[in-house]
Amino acid sequence: MTIKSFCQLEKVVQRLKPSRIVVVSAEDEKVLTGIKLALKKGIIYDPILVGDAQKIEKILLDSGEGIKNYQIKNAPTPFDAAQIAIKLIKDGDAHILAKGKIKSNIFLKAILDKEYGLKVSPLLSNLTLFEMVSYHKLIGITDIAIIPNPGLKEKIDIINNSYPLWYALGIIKPKVAVLAAVEVVNPGMQTTIDAACLAKMAERKQIEHFIIDGPLSYDVAINSEFATDKGIHKPIVAGDPDMLLVPDLEAGNILGKSLKIHGKAKSGAIVFGAEVPIMINSRSDSAERRFYSILLAKAIAENKKLS
Repeated sequence: MTIKSFCQLEKVVQRLKPSRIVVVSAEDEKVLTGIKLALKKGIIYDPILVGDAQKIEKILLDSGEGIKNYQIKNAPTPFDAAQIAIKLIKDGDAHILAKGKIKSNIFLKAILDKEYGLKVSPLLSNLTLFEMVSYHKLIGITDIAIIPNPGLKEKIDIINNSYPLWYALGIIKPKVAVLAAVEVVNPGMQTTIDAACLAKMAERKQIEHFIIDGPLSYDVAINSEFATDKGIHKPIVAGDPDMLLVPDLEAGNILGKSLKIHGKAKSGAIVFGAEVPIMINSRSDSAERRFYSILLAKAIAENKKLS
């Protein structure tokens, strides 16, 4: 079964045995509301909340939730909270790591620590998955949160990192559109050269599991009619990509936020390249978006457990 919406994903995940999540700096109302929703729906159990214990308890009590269904662990600083959470992951006491109120740079510093961190791939990368009424299935945009200006090597890692998500969604051969401003290779535009290299590497099985085409402009990537109009006949990816690989973080971040705000898209975000799925939602993300991220993390964690 190929999952094409967050509603379908929720139904699939609810049939699985729940996982335990640990939240770093959990003293945030939107963070805890997302956790409460996932707990209520049986997607997670006995969540561990690390941070300022007094503030965490107050938010839960003020919401009428109570604290009996949670493990609350006090930490003097956000970095201490991250270290405590990572140790819980290492010890097998939690299966998903989530960012709360902690700043991203502090959170990532703990994850990337060479001795005590969680990184297992060449690099960590982010993907945000979107659901829009104007598109026929879920679509991912990467990387929009971690890698500022990826070169060809980093783009290969970003693509490969994402595969556990597609596998969890039942997409065995995900289609990747490598975005640029134009659809032709221009020696003066490195983005188009990288895109052509990635497409050829996938064609020759140097990048496995993916169908890749590029360079493609956004309109061509999303609409096959535009692709035909611009001379791309019988497009394989255009009009039907599962993932958009953006040229750099700034382009991806702007595109992603425009889809959220103006496109009214639903979304969930995941970080790949670590021992477990990591949630690193934006501070502006709603409780609903955090819940969708938990769905993604749970689906990926389940497949990690089975592999």
